[in-house]
Amino acid sequence: MHMSEFQRQRAARRGYNLLLGELQDTIMRARVGGFFYPLATGLACFFTTSAWSPTATAIVVAFALLAVVRTTVRIPPEPDLAGIRGRLVAMWSIILVTSFAWAAFSVWCFRTLPEPGSLIALLFTGAFGMAMCHTLCMRRLPAAVAIGVFMLPPAALLWMRDGTGVALMWLIYMGYMLIVLVREHRAYRRRLELEEDLRQQRDVLEKQTRVDALTGISNRRAFDESLERAIGIARDGARVALLILDLDHFKQVNDTHGHLAGDACLVLFAQRLRADFGQAGDLPARLGGEEFGVILAAGVDEAAARAEQFRRALESAPIVVEDKRIPVTVSIGYGSFDPAAHAGADALYDEVDAALYRAKLGGRNRVEASRPGRAQVREGEPRA
Repeated sequence: MHMSEFQRQRAARRGYNLLLGELQDTIMRARVGGFFYPLATGLACFFTTSAWSPTATAIVVAFALLAVVRTTVRIPPEPDLAGIRGRLVAMWSIILVTSFAWAAFSVWCFRTLPEPGSLIALLFTGAFGMAMCHTLCMRRLPAAVAIGVFMLPPAALLWMRDGTGVALMWLIYMGYMLIVLVREHRAYRRRLELEEDLRQQRDVLEKQTRVDALTGISNRRAFDESLERAIGIARDGARVALLILDLDHFKQVNDTHGHLAGDACLVLFAQRLRADFGQAGDLPARLGGEEFGVILAAGVDEAAARAEQFRRALESAPIVVEDKRIPVTVSIGYGSFDPAAHAGADALYDEVDAALYRAKLGGRNRVEASRPGRAQVREGEPRA
């Protein structure tokens, strides 16, 4: 994948990741806060009645059920945007239903329970409002609605019972909550976006360390790591084959057409390599210079056939750079992992590398099979 394509995908996923992060935070925070409501209703009823009444029991049970319902909203594997938005709507609907239920309960406390029932309800109302500001500040509108639902009924009751001054102080307290909500929402969004930016920067750096800057395919580091993983899987019975490819007489391309044309030639060659070896389990990579490698989830016969097909296609279709047809051929060594013959990835690589060396010595533009136990170091290979 080219870095430009990676950048486009990174931008496309930004909104998705931000929304997913918001959902994760909303679910985590709402689950914890939900169980404070049955606790609060239980305390208000316990301290004001000598015995539990059926009404008090029903109220506590209702809030406990609402708290349990919050735990049922979960993030599915690989959710899409619609799924994330749907779960956010579901969770905020439960939160708002709980807010309306608490408002009704606080009115009931004022009108029905003896003191300190109304005082306990009032204290918990303030606590829930502030919790909404600080803990559930991810969405301003529904959080502001919840604060209004919490605070306005007690304000009306305080005005009727204790006068305008007390009710006004309560409304000022509500205004302070809304100011805190706006501030906390901004801080939350900044933190969420900063975390996403840092995550994406990390992904870019990771991508840069694993992608060849010129050709856009995997580099030697990614190739080595993938080969090690593939060998580990092959020890359990999977098939793994390896190709090592080297462009023939590439120095002549640079000398004749210039290094810019040579670089363009490498880019176009990598594109063909990626197109021909793009099946599941394939990994084309640039190993360095004009040398490339391909890891295949295939047996040796399939690897040989695909290598020969690629060689013939390249031979019959010259690479075109700025309207210049540049004939390019490739020598290929291939082999497959055999746990009885190869101690590890290095042993397979050296064996296939030796096959490539024989292909070069045998006249180039050839596909050569590896020979178990016949790895050798390439020294003094002619490049001209």
